[in-house]
Amino acid sequence: MTDLVNQGKTAGKIIEFEMLQNIAEDDNKHESDYKMLFQGQGKILLALIDSDNLSQKELVERIDMTPQSTAEFVRKLEKRGLVTRKKSSSDKRVTVVSLTDKGRLEIQKRTRSIPEYLRVLDDEELEQFNKILDKINNQMYLDIKEADPSLQNRYHQFMLNHVLNKVHPD
Repeated sequence: MTDLVNQGKTAGKIIEFEMLQNIAEDDNKHESDYKMLFQGQGKILLALIDSDNLSQKELVERIDMTPQSTAEFVRKLEKRGLVTRKKSSSDKRVTVVSLTDKGRLEIQKRTRSIPEYLRVLDDEELEQFNKILDKINNQMYLDIKEADPSLQNRYHQFMLNHVLNKVHPD
């Protein structure tokens, strides 16, 4: 059994983090810029900045979205002039997605606004932190889903669905 003292200490740290994050976001004029990075189109741009010229199938695997959602987001990014799509020279059935210069500038602008406090973590720590947050978030979603359907809980369910559709559109 996990030590209740440690759980209480961790809960306090989460509250402290939330307060500090709110202060930091109030100070950050580009808050929506970095949040866009973690939603559909932003995920695609991040994958392409990491490794350009990916097939749509490779994008699907990297960003963990359905092929339909990925194709829709790629079309939207292409309309905005941030990516191009072309058939592979080696296999005409494969569509290759590439960043344009405008797309590179857009993603560089947005990545500059990622909160500084995340930059103190190395890749391994970020991976661990992501796994821990996934575990906590999944339990919170489950708790909300199983809650008593009072008016307040229905409101929370509505907000949960709204957030899920923004963060995980498929």
